[in-house]
Amino acid sequence: METSRILARHDTIGSMNSDIEATFQRLPGDVLRIFFRACGEVHCDGPLLELGEFEVSALCHALGDECRKAEAASGVQASKLQEPRSRFVLVNGWQSWSFAGELAGRERPRRAFYKRTLNLFVDHPAEVALRQRARRFCRRHDYISHFLLGLRVGGLRLVLVSDNVERYAGGRYPGTARSEWGAIPGAEQSARGAQASPSHTRIAQEVPDIYLPPLSFLLRGSTVRIFAYAEGASFARGEIIARIAVLIAPDYFALKDRLGRLWGSGRRFDDLRWLVSGAAAGERATADKTAMALSSSAPFEGFIGGYASWYNHYTAIDARIIGEDLEAITTNGNIVNAYFIERGRPAVFQIDDGWERAVGDWQPHPEKFPDGMARIAWKIREQGLIPGIWIAPFLLMPGSNVAKDHPDWILRDTRGAPVKAGWNPNWGGEVWALDLSLPEVEAYLVELFDTVVNTWGYRYLKLDFLYAGLLRGAFAGRKGGAWLHYARILGRILEYSRARDGSPVAFLSCGAPIESTAPFMPLMRSGADTREHWEWTQAKLIGHQGRPSAKINMQGSIGRSLLNKTLLLCDPDVIFCRTERTSLRDTEKFLVGMVAAMFGSQIMSSDDPASFGRSPLPSDRLGEEAFTQQLIDWYGRLEGKEFGVERSDLRVRDVYHFFSRDQTMYGGINLSDREGMFMLSGAPGASASPDVDADGESVRPSAAVPLPRHSLLIFGA
Repeated sequence: METSRILARHDTIGSMNSDIEATFQRLPGDVLRIFFRACGEVHCDGPLLELGEFEVSALCHALGDECRKAEAASGVQASKLQEPRSRFVLVNGWQSWSFAGELAGRERPRRAFYKRTLNLFVDHPAEVALRQRARRFCRRHDYISHFLLGLRVGGLRLVLVSDNVERYAGGRYPGTARSEWGAIPGAEQSARGAQASPSHTRIAQEVPDIYLPPLSFLLRGSTVRIFAYAEGASFARGEIIARIAVLIAPDYFALKDRLGRLWGSGRRFDDLRWLVSGAAAGERATADKTAMALSSSAPFEGFIGGYASWYNHYTAIDARIIGEDLEAITTNGNIVNAYFIERGRPAVFQIDDGWERAVGDWQPHPEKFPDGMARIAWKIREQGLIPGIWIAPFLLMPGSNVAKDHPDWILRDTRGAPVKAGWNPNWGGEVWALDLSLPEVEAYLVELFDTVVNTWGYRYLKLDFLYAGLLRGAFAGRKGGAWLHYARILGRILEYSRARDGSPVAFLSCGAPIESTAPFMPLMRSGADTREHWEWTQAKLIGHQGRPSAKINMQGSIGRSLLNKTLLLCDPDVIFCRTERTSLRDTEKFLVGMVAAMFGSQIMSSDDPASFGRSPLPSDRLGEEAFTQQLIDWYGRLEGKEFGVERSDLRVRDVYHFFSRDQTMYGGINLSDREGMFMLSGAPGASASPDVDADGESVRPSAAVPLPRHSLLIFGA
């Protein structure tokens, strides 16, 4: 193992924390890592803990032969990664609704300026503090990215990623101090000599404190600054505060493979395989089946699929409407029936928002669901489907019974006022969050999930607005940082990943902080909500970054494609085949469906199954039956293929080229409102910017074809 101290210079903007030491470390055959350790007692009283800053050139130098090999394979010099005018910057937003994707030059994600409360749906809890640090010297603010940061010129990619997302496995590390796992999860423990100070206050032993505070990166020019969201936490001498993996690769799939090995993707999703080919939801899992799943090292293949009520009915649901949808879903050629059920594949039937008495009061609405939720789950199982339900467990409305009966459970700020967790007109306005540090709140949530899983019988739980569990607040219960309270609660929820009858339970995380949620619930939404319309003009005009729209949703799926089946099973939200109650044209619906299949792991539908094929045939579009069959035919052509995608042009946003790993299929995607050009010269996985060569000089390809707006162009199928 090679270990060396990093001689990081003092920041010209503000000095680094002198109580934190940074070291490079590499085990034979493994990736380069940077460790940040406390040199003495470190207390984080503010929202952010500054860890250090590094030059891109220093990182490339530390990579040594690995960097030189990547340069040779890509034909690009690593020095180009330092030049803002010739590179793409891959940024990742704080949570699954936040922007993710490649930016260039002065491009930055927009934020809401008229209704600023909407920024709560995408912002880091310490967004204000981050932007204060990014706005020094009156410059346009730095690139801000969370969990990972990437730089690309041509095919050459340099990525910094927080090495903090090992899959949670229950009480595997009870009471293990952070100083005792300084190397790598599962590797030699090389830092066991560091002892926690007697004065250090230990977090409760049941907390899975192998997890570190989530990280944020600020990129200015060729300098990367690193911060931890560690407010309220203390670190003893020798304890690890953060760990970062540094990777360089000559092309998209080389990087994705390295990420997959880093995160153990061959076994990361074993407990979710039943959703594509495993036991039915009501079947008791045997010890043999469990052992077989755990021994698997094959890539996750196939799609999780099914029906969700949201984009069909929104909150206007009741027992009759849900019952009609359930009865109809197996009777015609709708995509859930044709692509999943009739082929013997598992399928989810998920009841979304609108079933509950109120957000925060997770009991069935007495008028809409008078017979309760257990009976509906039973009916879903009778149809051979997996019962699914939506919950926002960490939210509560001011008028909810929980808020009235337990005002001490509400997360409050230092002045005693409830912390605002969001604003939703469908719920009457402001919503608040629970204080996850309180043992009483933990007990309440455990009882809730026991009811939903074991009393009602649901086996697929969509957990929404999870970011509310990591908000800043004056925690009234256990000590420690927000990320520790969040990890402890998610660990308790995962106790219900197997029901009392032995059947498996899956959790879909949504609105979820990626770094802190991925270890627990890797089936995760990859972008903002979709919508049955291409764009939401009013929300766009006020700068709402996480607005529901087909376009913004696909931006997220494309921007997080590297994470799909490596860190996450990405849920790209629903696809649309219907002709009514949508303004999407056929080319737009086709684009939505193909992006979901190429860069996601779940295909859900919200089309009304009872009206399938009954709508009048539109003159300008295919009928629902014809379109559904066409999409299924295309899905057949994509089976067994893996796709990469990247932005095509430094000067044009929302235009991408994609390519299959086997280089048999490639094409272009145009999410912009203008016609673009697809450059044939760099098409099948060449992974180079078509308008800039390795030296940053302008080049003109020999052939190009028009790429219409809001469309996909595919070759080789």
